[in-house]
Amino acid sequence: MNEEFVGISGYITKTEGIGGRIKTYPEDFVVNEIAIDIKRKSDGKNTILKVRLKNWENNRFVFKLAMQLGVRRDSIFFAGTKDKRAVKTQYFCIRNYQGQVKIDLKDVEILESFRTDDCIDIGDLIGNEFSIIIRNLKNDADLKIKKIFDELPLKNFPNFFGVQRFGSSRPVTHIVGKYILNGDYENAVRAYIGLIFDDYDSQIEARKYFYETEDAETTLKMIDPGKMEYEKILLKHLNERPGDYAGAISRLPRTLRMMFIHGYQSYLFNKILSERMKKYGIVDPLEGDIVLPVDKNGLPIEDRYIFVNNKNIDKIKEKIKEGKAYISAILFGSNSRFADGEMGEIERKIIENENINPNMFKIKEIKDISSKGSRRSISSPVKNFEYYFKENYVQLNFSLFRGSYATSLLREFMKIPDLLFY
Repeated sequence: MNEEFVGISGYITKTEGIGGRIKTYPEDFVVNEIAIDIKRKSDGKNTILKVRLKNWENNRFVFKLAMQLGVRRDSIFFAGTKDKRAVKTQYFCIRNYQGQVKIDLKDVEILESFRTDDCIDIGDLIGNEFSIIIRNLKNDADLKIKKIFDELPLKNFPNFFGVQRFGSSRPVTHIVGKYILNGDYENAVRAYIGLIFDDYDSQIEARKYFYETEDAETTLKMIDPGKMEYEKILLKHLNERPGDYAGAISRLPRTLRMMFIHGYQSYLFNKILSERMKKYGIVDPLEGDIVLPVDKNGLPIEDRYIFVNNKNIDKIKEKIKEGKAYISAILFGSNSRFADGEMGEIERKIIENENINPNMFKIKEIKDISSKGSRRSISSPVKNFEYYFKENYVQLNFSLFRGSYATSLLREFMKIPDLLFY
């Protein structure tokens, strides 16, 4: 499956890629969260966990953690989603929980636990540190890595949403999201349960059967134990209330429901960024661009806009070179702002071709997944970049801002358009 399926095309660097493969083993992809400051309080009402996970999807871990602690799934929060096939260290908050945390889950290690009156939610982190091994390299990879890194403009890479945003093994969220926006909840459910992306999917027969028949009761019997846990939530609801597809989606965890809308917004963003990069690059401002200033941590502020005109464009160029401003593209929603000029034309054309409008993001049937939209930087800086060649692989170490995907950087080095390689 090609990257264009999730809206990505083109590279900002010219040197031939090193090829290779990541995530041969979970230990090949290590990510550690750079947390915000959380004020500790010995008698705080909430519990914060610092957890190391191996080969766990975030929502699945939260589901299992809630079961073992005897708390509601929606009382557990986390700051950032991470790759499933990885070793990752991140923070979770359990609201209104003061008990001892004793769990028995494979490949889960609680590194720290403390109390606080604060909590965390999506986006409440500074960034992530990565240590990633790429195996099965092409010849001369050692010469190419430095050349590629030197070609990154201002040491920035295109800030695409990586395939993980759409579902690592089944990149389906943007498809489901568009069905929801069109009010077609039946096909949203059919797609989420039944679309097949990998011939090695162990539940392929159950998926095919539901997609063809929509027989929830029989499909449930076909699923192997411990598999398709979120699909089972949908199927059980449909078994109890046939035809209530919107109600079935409402039963899913909110973080997952939101991913459907966010996935589609991300797909549109990727298409817009692909077109902008091909025509104008990612760090040179144009008149009509909307630029984002940065906060005290150097992170783009996504709800503060600077409009580029012929009077301030030279000053903005300097701010971008200094890492104090970033060009943005639209994350389309019910109340988002188009750019003007050439960028605005790119944004409007892609939105028009998708045949959508702002009112579609006001979702009456499932109000809590409605989205006003915003803007997102089209480039992201690479910090603390190092690489080490071993006998048959290379290890890359670097840190990225929150919301930026390591795979979107790695694709510039590897240049493999097949989604299965990431």
